[in-house]
Amino acid sequence: MQEEATKLSKRAKRRAAGEEGADEALEGPAAEDAGEEDGRESVPAEGATEAGEPAPNRQARRTAAAKARARRKRERDAATAIGLDAGEMVDDALVRFTAKIRRLARQHSNTLQWVVGLGVLAWVGFQVYGWRRATVNADASDALYEAVTIEHGRIGDPSEQSKPNANGIVDPTPVFETDAARLEAAAQSYKAVIAEKGDVPAAAFARLGEAGVLLEQGKPDDARSAYEQVLSMKGAELSPDLRGGSLEGRGLSLEAKGDLPGALAAFEELAKVESFENRGLYQQARIKQLQGDSEGAKRILNDLFKNIGAPRAATFGGLPERPDFLRQRATRLAAVVDPMEKDVKIPKPPMGADAVQQMLDQLKESGAVTSPPPNP
Repeated sequence: MQEEATKLSKRAKRRAAGEEGADEALEGPAAEDAGEEDGRESVPAEGATEAGEPAPNRQARRTAAAKARARRKRERDAATAIGLDAGEMVDDALVRFTAKIRRLARQHSNTLQWVVGLGVLAWVGFQVYGWRRATVNADASDALYEAVTIEHGRIGDPSEQSKPNANGIVDPTPVFETDAARLEAAAQSYKAVIAEKGDVPAAAFARLGEAGVLLEQGKPDDARSAYEQVLSMKGAELSPDLRGGSLEGRGLSLEAKGDLPGALAAFEELAKVESFENRGLYQQARIKQLQGDSEGAKRILNDLFKNIGAPRAATFGGLPERPDFLRQRATRLAAVVDPMEKDVKIPKPPMGADAVQQMLDQLKESGAVTSPPPNP
């Protein structure tokens, strides 16, 4: 037993001596070059087994090998850039990047083919959808135009339709025997547009036209319901024309029912819609006058005339300016609430030298007359 213990002790001493020698070898310069050039870890020395050495020594050897590989990579990168100017370095980086892209493209060629194929199919599908949508919108617009033409038809002898007048001109406007027949035909045309093209923007305008026809037929309840439907449609928030026309129609429907406060509230909301501000003011002034509030009507009319401004003296051809519907209506209302023109200031067209100056300004704006160069 004593001899066996002695042999074990000697064997332990030899093993400890071998481990110390390995540690010293790793601490020296050779530790930095440990490992092979392809990045693999160094092979243990002969007579040593990695499985038999302690864990801290194995970790130290792996750490030393990793440091050596990183140092050699830095040296190779630095050697590559030696002797290159800025442009060559950029070209080298571009070549490396291009090579990497090519490798990735080869690795994922099947995926790229699927992506390109699906992209082409999506583009073709979108083009077909856009063409179909444009065709549907065009058909709906044509049907809507026909309904509007019927609503603005003439009253007379239908047999005179498509016949030239004394000057040889044919008026394509439809002719109806009575006004009731015209309104009924217009209502049916608007309903046909809504039934066939209910999912296009033209359908909202058709509903708006139908509501106007119902109001003209003396059906304020049905008209108000149609106006409310237009306000709830998807495009009403995006289209000032739809929203403004619906709010004005709602106010007129309430006025026809005798609900003047409700009509006034609708017209106040109308004045907040883009491009309908002045129409909203005029309708408010009119309702104020119907309610007997002359002072309120005068105040609103002054705001309206301030927004409209003074009319022009003449057009480029020297003729009077084309009559403004809203200005004419507001002027008539002002004559009712303030016949002496004491409180409502109606803008007047310029006269004399002011009129000449206004026409010169118009010519300069159009480019027909240029200002003389300043004196040096």
